Formats: sequence, C-alpha cells, structure tokens
Amino acid sequence: MKKNDFGYEQLTKSEHYKKVQNVFDNVAKEYDLMNDIMSLGLHRIWKKDFVNLIDIDNKKKIYILDLAGGTGDIAKRILKKYPDVSVNIIDKNFMMLKETFNQKSFVKENNIKLICGDGENIPLPDNSIDIITLSFGVRNMTDRLKCLYECYRVLKKGGTFLCMEFSMPENYTLRNIYDAWSFLMIPRLGKLIAKSEDSYKYLVESIRTFPRPIEFIEMLEKAEFKKTTIKQLSGNIVCIFKSKKI
Repeated sequence: MKKNDFGYEQLTKSEHYKKVQNVFDNVAKEYDLMNDIMSLGLHRIWKKDFVNLIDIDNKKKIYILDLAGGTGDIAKRILKKYPDVSVNIIDKNFMMLKETFNQKSFVKENNIKLICGDGENIPLPDNSIDIITLSFGVRNMTDRLKCLYECYRVLKKGGTFLCMEFSMPENYTLRNIYDAWSFLMIPRLGKLIAKSEDSYKYLVESIRTFPRPIEFIEMLEKAEFKKTTIKQLSGNIVCIFKSKKI
C-alpha cells in the first residue's frame, strides 16, 4: 500500500487525512497570529504579491474559488481589491472555516460562500470557476495530484490556477538560517501560542517533504495545466505557480 508523507512519518491515506484534520483543528484559533510570528510578517508581502497576480476582466462577472481558504485571509485580500467578484471559500476543516464565519460582517457584506469540502473532491460543477487560488494548502492534501485534476475540472477554459507554496532557499547560508528558525523556534512558538508543538513540527517537516518546484511543475503538466510560470519570493522560501487551462 502506497504511503503518504506526514512530515517525516509515512502513513496510509486514511491516517494522513485524519492527522491533517487534527493539525488544523489544533491551530485554527491562532492560525493567523502564528503566520505573522512564524514569517516575521513576511507572509503579508507574499500574499500581496500572490493577489497581484490575479487578472480580472471587469466586463464580466468573475467566480473565484479559494481552495483550502481556511480563515479567509486570501479571500479578504481579493475582495478588497476586486469587490465585485464572487468567492467560494472551500476548506475541509470546519474549525478553520469557523474562524471565517465568526467574521460575520465580512461574510455578510461580500459575495462569499463558505463550503466545508475536500480539495480532492471539489463540490462544484465542471467548468464553473474563472480563477482558483490555493495558498499554502496543496502540501497538506492527501492526494495532491488528484487535487490538481479537480482544480482543472472545475476551471473554465482559459481559467487561471494560482498556487503559492513554501519551498527551500537555494542560498546555503539562508537555508541554514531558515532551518534553524524552522526547527528550533517554530514548534516552540506553536507550543507557547497555539498550545500545539506537534502540529507546528508537522508543518515545518511538510515543507521539507514537498516536491521541488520543478517536480511540482511536472505534476501540474500531468494534470493538463499549461503555460506555467513560477515566481520565487524571499530567496525561494516561497514559490507562486501560475497555470492556465487551455
């Protein structure tokens, strides 16, 4: 039986799914605060760059899927820039979505639907979405390739898939600093702030077991995406992949 990486552990698909759910159950309440602390605020710059890569045609109604949208951080940024678009936030973790729902004025005042659903079985019709955003979520999928196939299925022809994910610095010195911060500090901060050291230990390890950028591009091509470009941020700590459904 094929095993899945859960950090440095090897688990069955069902075990992986349950453990990832447990991770985000644990971290949901302090997720946004921990993002600020872990990245030293850099995640705000990364997300700004990510949203700036979205191309909107103001002549027609645009439907966006924010997959693994969690606490709604990306959706808020999209709607601030493009208030007339319609956004479906889909996340398989109810506790993460609950953090978005608790911001009732934000949800009520915008064209938002919150859907508790799986990225490997997206509960939307074929060819129904103009743009998909997937920010720091694909590495937590139990079957990443199936998720990419599903994204391709729900996108309209000519639609855009935008995926932001952590990578590893190419510079040797930066990589050593990054490793020291990741392994020595982030789990401890997770224990102190989110009361979950193991969850942040997994999140750190999951970055190391995620495919290299060139390997992920090959996965996108296997899922039939075309014209993939890659934007590296902060010395390759983060990569943004932009692909099209032709």
